[in-house]
This record gives sequence, structure tokens and C-alpha cells, in this order.
Amino acid sequence: MKIATRSSKLAIAQVQLLIDSLKDENLDFEIKKLITEGDKKSADGQNLFDKAHFVEDIEDSLISKESDVAVHSLKDMSSVDRDGLEIFAAIAHPFRNDVLVYRDGVSLSDLTKLHIGTSSLRRKRQCKFFLGNENCSEIRGNIDTRLMKLHKGEFDAIILARAGIERLQFNENYIDLNFLPAIGQGVIAIQCRSDDQETKNKLSKIRNEELQQCIEIERYIVRRLDATCSSALSIKANLSNECLNVDLEIYGKETFLSKSISSEIGSQPEVLDKLIDEIISEGGLELLNENN
Repeated sequence: MKIATRSSKLAIAQVQLLIDSLKDENLDFEIKKLITEGDKKSADGQNLFDKAHFVEDIEDSLISKESDVAVHSLKDMSSVDRDGLEIFAAIAHPFRNDVLVYRDGVSLSDLTKLHIGTSSLRRKRQCKFFLGNENCSEIRGNIDTRLMKLHKGEFDAIILARAGIERLQFNENYIDLNFLPAIGQGVIAIQCRSDDQETKNKLSKIRNEELQQCIEIERYIVRRLDATCSSALSIKANLSNECLNVDLEIYGKETFLSKSISSEIGSQPEVLDKLIDEIISEGGLELLNENN
């Protein structure tokens, strides 16, 4: 099985999670590490580019049949599948939340005064609304680079996904934040060609139908709102005890919209469309457009 991935430490750790999950001694794995256009732009210090640039080169490897499987961080992916490709399986971390990682010696007694590093508009707006902190600055690079900037004293704290910290087994000072996560945060997407039944058969042992449903529900809402993975939008869907729960927040410049729904499994389309209609009627699209 040829696996295409970005070359960062986190990306390689996520590939290893896939290999460990498959537990197949009869499979030989070849890892194809790619430097994506997004990696190049980030290394050059650019920050205003589509996250799809972290994904497209890896998907090209699938389409050209140079790879059988692509491993992505789901939150970097578009909500629309590329022609001929699909997310066939996924691996979720138990915790999808953000954490506030802080330097030794930094006091957390007043979170409003910390200088926080984050490249995410969603996280900046959450800091404003929920921490009372508007002292956020741009920070770019992979997790290692961001932690290096933190420990060099460029920031008092930075915001990262708990899943990334734990997958890399980093020993850092952090506190959990109860912010709603980005769409797909903490989820590893396992992508393959739609017509590659042989690869699907190999991946079927790790396919979790409830997780797949949650992924598609979150992506469906993003598509209906014409949002992107860079929008100041949070969605978390989960299925529990035959019940669907969805929490959503959209963050504007001065206010935010929060919605939650619960319904029996089976009535998702009607309930989700009703939720989206309510979001639109309550000005949710206008809030999303404030992010541009």
C-alpha cells in the first residue's frame, strides 16, 4: 500500500496511526512524503492562501495512481470531494478541542493580557468573545516551528489542537479550552480513489460508520453555508444513543451566532436543512462574510 502524505512530523505520526490501526502483517507499506504547495507558501512566510494547497498535491498523487491512499488532517480539506476521490475512512482523536500552550513562567491569572499566537481567524474571534483577549498575533509554520517561537519568547501562549500535541507526544504546559473546534479538527482523513475497490477492502476494517456520518454532516453544513475551512466557523457533530447532536457557532467581528440541535437518527436531512434555514434567517451568512 502506497501512502501519500505531507512530510511534517505530525503528518508522519498520523500515517503511523493508520498503519498501526490496520494491523495487517500481509501489507507492505510505502510512505510517499510530499512537500505541498501549502508547505512552500508557509515556509516563505505567506499566510493568505487557501488551505487546499496543503491537500492538492497529495490528491494529485492519488489521481495519477502513484499512491493508493492519502492521509490528511481533515480540517485542511475542502467540504467538496474532488472528482474520483473520497474520504473512505477516518481516525478520530478522543479530544477535538483546542489547548492554550504557554511558556514556563507565564501566569494564567489574567488571560486577557496574554500575547497569544494563532493564525486562525476562528481562534482569534473565540479569544475575543470567550477569553476577553484581543492581543492575538499571526503565527505560521508546523507545530515544531510554532512551539520554537513560543519558547523563544515571541508569544506568551499559542493555541494548538490537543490532538496534534498528543499525537506527537510533546510535553508542554497547556490548559484545555472549551471552544468549539474547527470542522474536522482532530480527525485524520483516509482518502482513496472511488473506484479502487481493492484499497477500500483493505481499509474497511477501520471504517467507522458513525464517524463517517458525522464527517459528512459537518461537511454538508459547510457546503450549504458556502463556507471554507478558513472561515470563522465551528461545527461539532456526534451520534450517541441513536441521537444526532450538532453544535455550531459563527464568529463575526463584534458578535457571534450559536446554534445547537438534537434529533433522532434518520431525520438528519430535514433537521439539518431547518438548522441552516434558521442560521440564514438570523444573519449567519452576514457574519460569515465579515470574515472576508
